Amino acid sequence: MMIADNKLIGGSVEALKRKLISQYVNLMSGILLGYALVFYFVIKDSFFAACMLAYAVLMFYTFMIIRKSYNIKVLVHLYMTYAPLFAGFVMLDFWKYSAATAMWLLPVPLGAHIFLGKKYIYIYSFYIFLIIVAVSVLNRFFKFDYFSLSDVRVMVISDTFVGLVNLAVFTLLLYYNEKIRKVEIEENILNKLPFSGANIQIQTNDHFIKDEITAPVQTAEKDKEIFPEQENTEKYVALFEEVKNIVEEKAYFKDVDFTISQLANILKSNNLYISKSIRFNGFSNFSHYLNTCRIENVKKLLHENDISKVTLMYIYTESGFSNQSTFNRVFKQIEGITPSEFIATMKAENDN
Repeated sequence: MMIADNKLIGGSVEALKRKLISQYVNLMSGILLGYALVFYFVIKDSFFAACMLAYAVLMFYTFMIIRKSYNIKVLVHLYMTYAPLFAGFVMLDFWKYSAATAMWLLPVPLGAHIFLGKKYIYIYSFYIFLIIVAVSVLNRFFKFDYFSLSDVRVMVISDTFVGLVNLAVFTLLLYYNEKIRKVEIEENILNKLPFSGANIQIQTNDHFIKDEITAPVQTAEKDKEIFPEQENTEKYVALFEEVKNIVEEKAYFKDVDFTISQLANILKSNNLYISKSIRFNGFSNFSHYLNTCRIENVKKLLHENDISKVTLMYIYTESGFSNQSTFNRVFKQIEGITPSEFIATMKAENDN
């Protein structure tokens, strides 16, 4: 899908969230119906079976009524307020047999992260913590005998069901969390472009705009297709200072698996802008910049250590290289000589 402005992308974020809510309601309605059958036929408790059935019907029917027009945040707040309370009600009687029913509460912080933001992760985490504490305390002072279990296998079946369905819920939430995050990054790209109103076409088929790790430097003509000549370069200089602070000052280059996407997440920026800032400062791409930092650290360690007392493996692994062949190749590319030639030259200079 090709887009021309950030309104379409912003709409896509909301559309994804609404689609997630719709699929979640369908999934949970099916899960609750299944759990009602477990209560009725396996646990032999018609009261809780009726509660589960009523909850499933109420959830599905209510959503069918409001599905065309509702405020996402209001709906999510309401659900994440009453759903944990219902789970706590169920936990009251299960607590003496198994604490596994607390797994019903685990998706709540992830849902808060997707729909509401970081602050509400802590708020709702504390909320479910209070519910768990309340259930534990109430079970110490009161006796809840809605039913009794004499067969341990029945509890195993119940716990297994709870674990599997919560795994399904987590999978659904994580899948949409990744899709929403990608679209938000693409929205951020358009919001930060140094011009507005231009018809820019950016690929949004569920893929990040990535820096090609092994690709050669982009041509000026290709850059001009995305960034006009009169763009303000100051922000790329400022962004590169932030990049240097993370990669060099905080030594993230030592991480063998460090990627431009991880850097973008740390800086709350995006791959496209980071790649641009790196090229503005004389490097071909992110890989070139990262390897340059690593080689500089190798040279620093070689000068600071007695090479006869430390191994070359220590030097290059401490600098972020996973193996010697990659280290030798990158060193030759950047320095023009092999590591052994560099060490020989360094020794000769020290002798002189």
